[in-house]
Amino acid sequence: MDFYALKFLATSNLTGETYVGYMFGKKAQTPYFNVLLLSRAQLREIDLPDITKDYLDFKSDIDMLYYQLSKEKNNNLLTQFKAYFYSMLKKMKFEVTGTKIFMAIEDEDVYVLKSILNDILSEWAGDTKIRLVAQKFDYKDLTWITAVKEKGEEGLKEYLTREDVKNATEIYPIIDPIEGYSVSKLDIGEPIIVLPIENKNEGEKKMGEVVEGKIISKELIPSSDYIFLKVDLGNGVLGKAVVHRELKVSVDQNRLQILRKSQEKTEHENETKTIGDLYVQMKNDKSIPIDKKIGSLDVLIIAGFSIIGILLIILIIILLGSF
Repeated sequence: MDFYALKFLATSNLTGETYVGYMFGKKAQTPYFNVLLLSRAQLREIDLPDITKDYLDFKSDIDMLYYQLSKEKNNNLLTQFKAYFYSMLKKMKFEVTGTKIFMAIEDEDVYVLKSILNDILSEWAGDTKIRLVAQKFDYKDLTWITAVKEKGEEGLKEYLTREDVKNATEIYPIIDPIEGYSVSKLDIGEPIIVLPIENKNEGEKKMGEVVEGKIISKELIPSSDYIFLKVDLGNGVLGKAVVHRELKVSVDQNRLQILRKSQEKTEHENETKTIGDLYVQMKNDKSIPIDKKIGSLDVLIIAGFSIIGILLIILIIILLGSF
């Protein structure tokens, strides 16, 4: 288990309000969340999101409903409640709460999870009745294939059958929604963690072992938000994938930072030619007489031209004055 998702629905006898939302994260990390506050009047007009749905579908329902409700006038309670939820997580310490939720889901301890949610809601809602559903995820569970099913972008798979990648291995980049990097922000030559897919019988695919590859090509697919990736998997093996440009993928952050600092240093050294460096180059170039001294004859010629120029200026002034 690498990630958790906690979906919840709570009702308050004190306020008559209903609270529904999700929390997503990993151990020792700040939970990512979104929450809704619905009054009794709103419940008559709105269908509550189903917490038994898969996390990604439930998250989509919550986010869309939050967006719709936030556009309504005089609905300040929605934003105030979300701010309150955030302040309670901060008060309880983000990372500590995230670890408690992670461990409770790992141990399938529903009572601890309800206790955590009750602690978060109590100052706003008093005693609450809570229903919840938790899900466990491994890195490989959060691959691009899920995003494809959501978006229905089947046509993009044509890129995977192109002639130049016909014999390449299909890969799924490993998603890290918390600490990952957007694909669009990764450059050529930078590392990316992927899951190779082995084609067995017709229509059957088998997942290989997670490996770290190196991006060797990125193509933005026209009229879409998707990128076609070619990845060096090592030992002469080429990987291919179509991914959403904003998909957050897992990378070795230490290696990535070291690589980027090394590239910045090289670029800096190449771009910062000092005057001293240029002088040395010019001095070594025999065709450029930078050390040639001015002779006495040159001085006399320059002085003579200067005197003549001054006399001509005086003469012009005198002639103009006579007119």
